[in-house]
Amino acid sequence: MKCSTSLAYCLLPLIWLSGCALRREPIWAQAGSAVINPQTEALFAAARDAYASAGDGPAVDRAIALHEAVLKLSPGHYQARVNLANLCILKGTAYTKAAAGKSAAFRQAMDQAELAMYTNPAFKAQVDAGRRPWEAVGSLGAAEVEAMYFWVTALQYEFKEGMSLPSKVVNLAWLPRTLVFLDRIEAVAPDFGGGGVEVAKMISYYVLPKSRGGSKAKAEAYMDKAIAKGSGWLLPRWARGKYYLPAKGQKRAAAEDLAWVAAQDPAAYRDPLPWRVHFQNDARQILR
Repeated sequence: MKCSTSLAYCLLPLIWLSGCALRREPIWAQAGSAVINPQTEALFAAARDAYASAGDGPAVDRAIALHEAVLKLSPGHYQARVNLANLCILKGTAYTKAAAGKSAAFRQAMDQAELAMYTNPAFKAQVDAGRRPWEAVGSLGAAEVEAMYFWVTALQYEFKEGMSLPSKVVNLAWLPRTLVFLDRIEAVAPDFGGGGVEVAKMISYYVLPKSRGGSKAKAEAYMDKAIAKGSGWLLPRWARGKYYLPAKGQKRAAAEDLAWVAAQDPAAYRDPLPWRVHFQNDARQILR
């Protein structure tokens, strides 16, 4: 009896941790052809305009609903998929408080990004043959950079804001996959992102242990590259002030970056307006 009881107590943590694993069920049944007609194009134009002007939570929800309506009519609409992925990330980080709700938003974003990749016939063929998205990444090109980037961003936000510490430990093997996608983006579209790709690389290199490919030196180099490349974008300075400098214990420098972000004229920057609003609101909130 004592032996069986001891074994049960030993197994409990394993059973508990197994429930934290990030399981990605195949979502390819949601895919379909692009339907291009006046109805879908008019609806997408409305969705695109709603996204471009979404400055608060209700506006983001409206933009999400419009993109979902487009995809019901035209499930192969690549740009609707990537816009929806981006909006779901924004909803999760900026307008959702509960970890479960954040996680649901970030995982929906990953789904949408994968379905956008699936519009590439070569990628589709590899996935249909049993390969996973990060194994089929070599078939993706410059046309799919947004899908790759939002997949990475959603996963990084899931780790940061959606997962508990035990979940992060269990799912650590997912983070090196972000570098696979980011390397591909650098190969096919090196000018993409206004520093965003470099910020994402900084995060993964900083968080990962050396045994998994992490490198503090590479993280620093990519943070510097993001700042150099990000002239005209708020994202790099916001990310440095929010994530990188605090992680290094440089609180004063972090506050200076965030104060700079908060003080800028948003009209002068190239980040999508919904993200400009978030970066500035978030910087002000941190500085309070």
